[in-house]
Amino acid sequence: MNLTPLISESLQLLWPARCAGCDQTVPEEALFCADCSLALNPLCGVCPGCALPRHDDPRDLVFAGKCCARCLRAPLPFTTASAAFEYGETVAHAIVRMKHGKRRDMARRLARLLIPSLADLLARTRLGADDIIVPVPLHNTRLRERGFNQAVELARWALIGLARVRKSPSDRGLPRLERSLLHRTRATRALGHASPAARLAEVAGAFVVSDTARVRGRRVLLVDDVYTTGATFSACSDALLSAGATDIHVLALARAV
Repeated sequence: MNLTPLISESLQLLWPARCAGCDQTVPEEALFCADCSLALNPLCGVCPGCALPRHDDPRDLVFAGKCCARCLRAPLPFTTASAAFEYGETVAHAIVRMKHGKRRDMARRLARLLIPSLADLLARTRLGADDIIVPVPLHNTRLRERGFNQAVELARWALIGLARVRKSPSDRGLPRLERSLLHRTRATRALGHASPAARLAEVAGAFVVSDTARVRGRRVLLVDDVYTTGATFSACSDALLSAGATDIHVLALARAV
């Protein structure tokens, strides 16, 4: 007798699935309720350098796929940047609830939103089994307070989800997740409303690679929950490039626009 369906139904009765954005009860397979789903804003047509929408840049008509004027003037230390959704309303509420509500369980569900963007990035960059994925680290103090690193959880579950759907024998394999390779050496202030310059100054030199042999000569995918100004991604990229990484790509669940 297969008890799995019975157990699943019993758990659903005891702990029904809830919307990641507002906590309303939803079907088990759903991530958001109908209202929250309407407020999702997937990102498309973005600059490959900073992941910002380029709909106001007339150069898009001629130079589709090229970096925006700002990235051309001041290139960032990573090669490409991608994000799945605009940081606002539903996604913002879900991320805040996950991190500040200490809802580690939500990371597994929110990682489903990251899978298509991860698959697209791996296909475009041809990252594979010889490359590595590095989550943006938390300082030990923040990690103890929160109980988990949301970047680690999002990367881990997105990789697991992608592995389940990638069956092609021509696949290059998936990059290896390096959970403890990059470290934040000092606690940094909350930078919610800080300027880009203040953010850069705050995180400059705040990251270090613990084992350069695991980085040297490899391409790296950096993963975090939110891309705000790029300061954290830039500081992490600087540390990885100094350790010998050859190429850095960044991916976030959401991008502040």
